[in-house]
Amino acid sequence: MKTVGREIMWNLPHLAAVVMYSLLGVVIFVFAWGLYERIRVYRTGRAEREDRLDDLWARTLDVLKIGLGQQKVLERKIGGLMHLAIYSAFIVLFVATCLVAVEYDLGIRILDGPFYIAFKLFANTFGLLLLAGVLVALVRRAVFRPKGLTADGDDHLQLLLIGAVGATGFLVEAVRIAATRPAAAPVSYVSNAIAPFFEGTPLDHLLSLHQGLWWTHLLLAFGFLASIPFSKMFHLGAGPVTIFLRTSRPKGALQPVPNIEEEEKPGVVDVEDFSWKQLLSSDACTRCGRCQDECPAFAAEMALSPRDVVLKTREQMSRDLFSRLVPSAADLDKKTGKPVTPAFTSGVLIPDEIWACTTCRACMEACPVLIEHIDMIVDVRRGYVAGARIPDSARTALRKMGDTGNPWGLPQDDRILWAAGLAVPLASDRKEFEYLYWVGCAGAYDPRNQKVTRTIVSLLNRAGVDFAILGLEEMCCGESARRLGEEGLFQLGMVEAVREVFSSYNVKKVITQCPHCFNTFRNEYPQFGVNVEVLHHSVFLRDLIAQGRIVPSRPINRLVAFHDSCYLGRHNDLYDAPRSALQAVPGITVNEPLQSRERGFCCGAGGGGMWLEVPGKRINHIRFDQLMRTGANATGSSCPYCLTMFDDAIKFHNLEDSVQAKDIAEYIAESL
Repeated sequence: MKTVGREIMWNLPHLAAVVMYSLLGVVIFVFAWGLYERIRVYRTGRAEREDRLDDLWARTLDVLKIGLGQQKVLERKIGGLMHLAIYSAFIVLFVATCLVAVEYDLGIRILDGPFYIAFKLFANTFGLLLLAGVLVALVRRAVFRPKGLTADGDDHLQLLLIGAVGATGFLVEAVRIAATRPAAAPVSYVSNAIAPFFEGTPLDHLLSLHQGLWWTHLLLAFGFLASIPFSKMFHLGAGPVTIFLRTSRPKGALQPVPNIEEEEKPGVVDVEDFSWKQLLSSDACTRCGRCQDECPAFAAEMALSPRDVVLKTREQMSRDLFSRLVPSAADLDKKTGKPVTPAFTSGVLIPDEIWACTTCRACMEACPVLIEHIDMIVDVRRGYVAGARIPDSARTALRKMGDTGNPWGLPQDDRILWAAGLAVPLASDRKEFEYLYWVGCAGAYDPRNQKVTRTIVSLLNRAGVDFAILGLEEMCCGESARRLGEEGLFQLGMVEAVREVFSSYNVKKVITQCPHCFNTFRNEYPQFGVNVEVLHHSVFLRDLIAQGRIVPSRPINRLVAFHDSCYLGRHNDLYDAPRSALQAVPGITVNEPLQSRERGFCCGAGGGGMWLEVPGKRINHIRFDQLMRTGANATGSSCPYCLTMFDDAIKFHNLEDSVQAKDIAEYIAESL
């Protein structure tokens, strides 16, 4: 006999257990069937193009930290704490239910004595947390709903269902306490506080009410469990799995298309053209909208919402599944008898949303379950390119890259015009040198960035760096082509040409002016066997200053709002080096905008945005306004695209006389 505790299945007929376990069998069957069908859908996707099971220990740690530990969820306090309350309560109450089942089924006395008291205290505390979390979530959605949160019926239904399970659990316990008045009632402090509301109720009424509430609680809990594979709550399982299967590529590297010459479908046209992992990830989406909140294209009122790209994938995948399971005559092709669904990249996705992406990685940085939005979007772009369905501006840029080796479409002979009058060593003359200075297309052809190129060369000469340039042998590295979806031009054109020239000069170390070139050489060329040590000019200049080979000494009294290049920052985690180089200049005060470092806001030029015309506001104007709100009278950056974008914004606002946009190399040179 128990000293402290209660009888399990109190006040219930013997058949109650039979009915309960019969219903549990149905729940397990429905859950397993739903899981099986979802796995069948995932298997319609293409094979993965990378190893998703390497370094199992690191992947397990990520699941523990990011999945179970809610590391990224808690980056936002209100939503994070709310989610943590519901999530942790769900786990604790599930464990509590399992303990009850173990005692009842196996006859092992567990819930007795001090352990029972601790058990009830934990169950009541976390049950209360569950209800508090659900209440905050409902109020937040109804009154203070952030823009990124979805507002469909499934979201509210699941919250109400979870809340009802928790509430009926407390009510069942409260009625039992009112009927039996056990000595241990105070430890069930929530239910004990409710019990007085039932005082004066006849015992037979209490017993009937208890049975009714018990069955209601059971059916609600079982209904919730059975619905998981068919509802938003499937992210409870799909989320940790997606985290475990996260890419092990460098953050700045796209997934390559192997055997590009032989690949019939290099990109996505229909939903099953996504990989099975991408289809699984669409089920992992929590619909929190954090990716959308951070998206510069969405902020500029363009058609893109990274969240919606993922959810449209999920909806189309679910629609295909439902059509197969419950086909109607209208859904079936008359010839094949198979379900007919709308073409994904023309009938479901809007081309403008796909071409609006700047690949800035803000969405992926914010996602609590590590969904790889950029890969999905670029895969759709690859499908558009393969089907010759691309915007005229993108087609023009790609044609220029293919014809002239640069997106400006200017002659190769013009690539060296910036060096007129400078002592610039050519690789063809030197043959041997320590560093290759990769100028890049923007540094070679864009008039504003040619000034930066000349400045960097003068600084390298002043510091006595052993370097050379390729001159007319340099060509586009292919970064924009790849992100616009032209994988064939990138792999077979640009990579092969660069491989050949690097090999001819035995290039080992490369200094780049452009973060996009830097990222491509550092993270993507190794996919094709081209391995060099790559340094961005901001890092190299920081090191030259630290070594005393360059000494900024003339004060420059200027308030500089510093802008993080997405491809230097979020894609490569280089935040401190450009700031250190800039802060080495006497008199400069660096003003940090609210959105900086990991949460920096894109200038709008990445992902081929430099060459695209997409409906919406100008992202660079939004970012420029953010920088000017710091009270600065100048901008500092370390990317030719960003510099071009800010120059454009300054001219748009007629601020040429009061605001300057400069590369950090120009500030350093000015101080010399």
